[in-house]
Amino acid sequence: MIKRKMLLPLLGVSLFSVATLVGWAQDKKQPVEQEREIKEAEVPKAALDALKKLADKAAITEFAEEIEHGHKFYEGSWKGAAGNVDALVTDTGDIVEIEEVIPTDKVPAAARAEVEKAAGKDAKLMWEKKTVVMYEVHFKKDGKGHEMILTPDGRRIEEPKDEKEAEEKDKDED
Repeated sequence: MIKRKMLLPLLGVSLFSVATLVGWAQDKKQPVEQEREIKEAEVPKAALDALKKLADKAAITEFAEEIEHGHKFYEGSWKGAAGNVDALVTDTGDIVEIEEVIPTDKVPAAARAEVEKAAGKDAKLMWEKKTVVMYEVHFKKDGKGHEMILTPDGRRIEEPKDEKEAEEKDKDED
């Protein structure tokens, strides 16, 4: 028979083991996000064509392969008018996002004011304009209006919380 003195440490070890296993199982569910520098030759043709079109006449100085949200993307970097520009595309060449360094005077006043409150007037700031591509679709299913917003790699971003709002939007579009 197990003595009461030994029961408490045994219970502690058991709980620790269960917590460790639960934590390990949860970690396995989350996709690993990673980025690695690659050579131009490693970029799929459609992705490379899209990056070159975005860069226009600028030379792409760096390529990377990124895994985000369980999907593979390709990034190209080049010098823009105010600094670095990074573009992220799918392997089929669909634009996911563009980040470009911009001067402070190109940032909307409301955004500058909000950052000034958070960072202080004397904070050194580097602004980037981030353009994110998403697709919105409206459809009817089972007599109800629906709306979905998706990223180029097919991830669902949000749906309206109010189905009546979506139905009214669909009626307006009919």
